[in-house]
Amino acid sequence: MVSAGYWKDNRSWPPSPWRLRDLQGAALLGHPEIAAAKAKAASARAAISTADTTPNPGVSFSPELGQGNSPWLLGLAFDWQIETANKRGERTAKAQAESNAAALSIADTAWSVSSGVRAALLDLETATRRLEILEAQRDNDTALVMMVSARVTAGEAPRTDLSVYLSQQSRDLIDLADGRSKLDSARAKLASAVGIPASALQSTAVSFGSLDHLPPTPSESKLRRAALLQRSDILAALQDYAAADAALRLEIAKQTPDLHLNPGYTFDQGQSRWALGVGLTLPIDRNTGPIREAIAKRDESAAVFQRLQSGIRGELDQSLAAYRADCARLHEVNSLLATQMQQLADAERLVKAGETNHLAELGARALVQQANLARIDALNQAQQSLGHLEDSAHLSLDEP
Repeated sequence: MVSAGYWKDNRSWPPSPWRLRDLQGAALLGHPEIAAAKAKAASARAAISTADTTPNPGVSFSPELGQGNSPWLLGLAFDWQIETANKRGERTAKAQAESNAAALSIADTAWSVSSGVRAALLDLETATRRLEILEAQRDNDTALVMMVSARVTAGEAPRTDLSVYLSQQSRDLIDLADGRSKLDSARAKLASAVGIPASALQSTAVSFGSLDHLPPTPSESKLRRAALLQRSDILAALQDYAAADAALRLEIAKQTPDLHLNPGYTFDQGQSRWALGVGLTLPIDRNTGPIREAIAKRDESAAVFQRLQSGIRGELDQSLAAYRADCARLHEVNSLLATQMQQLADAERLVKAGETNHLAELGARALVQQANLARIDALNQAQQSLGHLEDSAHLSLDEP
């Protein structure tokens, strides 16, 4: 997670190129989702003072017109409600728990926004590197077509050989068009993830960093502790349960009658009369309906928390297994690439020695480029799995 003071502490302004942390920091400062979560938390904080306020007193004025020398009867009465059984305290505890949950939702939203920026930047980096390889592949296949075409013209090769390379050249053009389209789409996706217009990134250099940087698989115990004890949504669910429990205690407290003091003054036929009344709110049904409802809502909060815990465990297990599998697949692809690179080096050496022609060298280079495409895809998949693993634990694992 990136703090808003990252640039002040670590980087000059403006950054060039914009790296992952820079973009995440920009998103945390200005993303609409963050602003909405902060506004919701501010509303929840304001509700605490409302919950902690004592009931306002009431006043009534009742003039009457009668008979006699002083026909007016003027009455003035007050109503002071005194809450009992710590109702205000339970109401405040409920509001405080709801405020805590809203504050934790800011952290959860911030993680989601940062994760979205990482995923979008990874797509952009992958699309950029794929396009570079596809352009090199096109140039290599163009050279192959020219060489085979010259051999066909010279009668040294059948025309069917040329057809194969021409088909590959046509596929190169389709792949390039698709690659450019994916690059534009990834750039627009990144702008949306940061919360800025797509035009703002048109002339801005961005970099994911090293795709090869993949941390070793952390211990499961560390991941489980982080996921089940530190995730902001887990902590927010606990606060939701605390709010539901406080609401239940408040409904139980309402079984105890509140006290009402009703002092009054009456001007009657020239005489002043003072009165002091005492009243009680009588919960005849013992508030059973609201209590049953509050119990059901508390049970619902407990079930939601347990469902969230169970989902996180499953998500963590799947993400960990996927990350391990993708790292193993990347190792196999790297071995294949090393083999193809060695074959290309052998072909280049034979060409320099005059023992073979350039056609074999170009063919070996084409295989290297295909292996590079497979490696970029494998790196992208491994980085995606790493991102999912981090999301499942809300724990950053790829710190340099």
